[in-house]
Amino acid sequence: MQTSLEIVSPEKLVLSRPVDMVVIPGSEGELGVLPGHASMIVALGSGTIRIYEGNNVVQRFGVNGGFAEITPERVTVIAAEVSEVG
Repeated sequence: MQTSLEIVSPEKLVLSRPVDMVVIPGSEGELGVLPGHASMIVALGSGTIRIYEGNNVVQRFGVNGGFAEITPERVTVIAAEVSEVG
């Protein structure tokens, strides 16, 4: 089972894909999101979004501020600044 992840910047849709898990840098600390997570809206701090397939991190994005909307089926990150981290 996967959840749908979208990362959006002010300029464009940065990423849209299914993921096994995503860890986002909330303003109160990191938050891991799996499929079926409770619905919530989270303020983002500065940090790294980590995208997982199985137990492996497959992609990273640096963010600086914004919000994340989490539903049981989807995570939408609206970031003030976002860039892919190698």
